[in-house]
Amino acid sequence: MSFRARIGSKAVVGMLAMLAAVSSGAADKPQFLNSPRAQELDRPFSEAVHAGDFLYLSGQIGEDPATAKLPPGGIGPESRQVLANVKRVLEANGASLSDVVKCTVFLADISEWATFNTLYREFFKKPYPARSALGANGLALNARVELECIAYVPHKRTR
Repeated sequence: MSFRARIGSKAVVGMLAMLAAVSSGAADKPQFLNSPRAQELDRPFSEAVHAGDFLYLSGQIGEDPATAKLPPGGIGPESRQVLANVKRVLEANGASLSDVVKCTVFLADISEWATFNTLYREFFKKPYPARSALGANGLALNARVELECIAYVPHKRTR
């Protein structure tokens, strides 16, 4: 009995389709993505990287893109700006908040976790992405919060 007959033609077709998908994805090079504003700031990191079917966002702080300064008022205004920044970077690269599958939250003071969560729920809806949160010392610009995200975005949907 031949190999094909033992495992069935549907299994062979399925395995070939899977191998084609894996090999075509592996051939794609990562795309390093920056908005014109990010290019102007010339920071030593990309705003986002599209690799395979995932969009990796660099950590966003509550920096106002127009002024390059944090909004006054602490965790509340900063969290709102962080989430707006994440949304902006996602949308600039063909994604949305609903495409996010994983977030990592860095808080200058872990006791501000509840405040951040309240604002996070205004932007992210169920089903929520997987998430980690931790206290961190020394965020950029003395920020209260930083958020990095990973979104599932197949290549055909990006800019």
